[in-house]
Amino acid sequence: MSIRDIFWLSYKDLKEKRLRTALTIMMVVIGVASIVALMSQTAGIGASIQTSLESLGPTSIVLTSTRGAGFTAADLSKLSSIPNTSAVIPILTGRGNILSGGQNVSVTIIGISSQDLQQVLGSVNFYQGGMYQDTITPSAVLGYDVAFPSSASGKQVASVGQPATLMITGQNGAALTLPIVGILQSYGASTMPTDTGVILSMPAAQLLLHRSSYNIIMVKASNTSTVNGAAQFITDIYGSSVSVTTTQQLLQTAASVIGSISLLFLIIAGISLIVAAIGIMNVMLISVFERTHEIGILKSIGFKDSHILTIFLSQALLIGVMGGILGILAGAGISYGLTALAHLAASHQTTPTAQSGAVGVRAGGAGAGAQSQSSGLSNLSYEPVFDAGTIAIALIVAVVVSLIAGVYPAWRASKLQPIDALREL
Repeated sequence: MSIRDIFWLSYKDLKEKRLRTALTIMMVVIGVASIVALMSQTAGIGASIQTSLESLGPTSIVLTSTRGAGFTAADLSKLSSIPNTSAVIPILTGRGNILSGGQNVSVTIIGISSQDLQQVLGSVNFYQGGMYQDTITPSAVLGYDVAFPSSASGKQVASVGQPATLMITGQNGAALTLPIVGILQSYGASTMPTDTGVILSMPAAQLLLHRSSYNIIMVKASNTSTVNGAAQFITDIYGSSVSVTTTQQLLQTAASVIGSISLLFLIIAGISLIVAAIGIMNVMLISVFERTHEIGILKSIGFKDSHILTIFLSQALLIGVMGGILGILAGAGISYGLTALAHLAASHQTTPTAQSGAVGVRAGGAGAGAQSQSSGLSNLSYEPVFDAGTIAIALIVAVVVSLIAGVYPAWRASKLQPIDALREL
């Protein structure tokens, strides 16, 4: 008996029971789609986080103050004297809303010198305009999502050369007009919220935020081998009053978290495949019962036990292959759909209309605090990553699970006695 005949007999039964076959394949599709969609999501988010952290450089040490006063010029001098450090970069941040082109957008106010911005971002890429001057005169460089907010359907609402009104959170609705000198290209997910930021010179930011201190200091070690030593030196100096984190630690933490999430998703998808296996076994046992008479006829005309066993295993194989392929396609579609939903959810975190922003100004900026809570989400930017190995494993698992589920029904069919089988009508 040829392989072609075996597969034809297997396919014939699946074709005759189309609804039952479709439901059985669907169980496999759900399990495989879960693996592909969830793993591609975690891989995409992980890659985005890794790219963002690596943009800081492997020698970066990030200091955040756990005390209310923040960092001062004395701290900058002290950190600059630490051995094996090449740069000390102060950063000042605040929250606010910017009104431009009829849109009110929640933003992060970032104070940093133009040279330090170059070191933090690696390269400063402009969509329009150029860099501000490091003077006390306020002039702003806008992040891409500020100039092209989702609330305006991605249309440009701010341009170089036109003024914009900046409302600062926590200053009783204080507002001032800033000239826009530059608009950055999109940087995607970043440790510093560049895309949703209004970036100013440090003196201008200190003036607007009424702060003489800094929220964050980034220290650059001279090389990768001195990073841990410099970080420990800083910890010894400041103790618990400062949180010290290296880029390497952030990468390790991110990898650990992503790995744990991936394992959880694999377990969930595995449960789906176990349920699918039980369903396949149940359906194939029903198929054996329904085809008992047919099996008796096949055996009476010369089919061996091995032929019957192969026919039913081939049926399980077809279910696994079709379910696996359709599951991969469905998983890819679901993954892109989840990404689109994440971006859509992020877009809804911005202030929806200019009218609501105007009310916020008259009421003393009361709405700004609520908008700032979700600013992190509005900076979410990633694409799913489909690894060939993961896709291959998903397909192999679907086939193996289907074959395992079909072993007992196939064995039972092969052991039917011809005489007993022919008696079944």
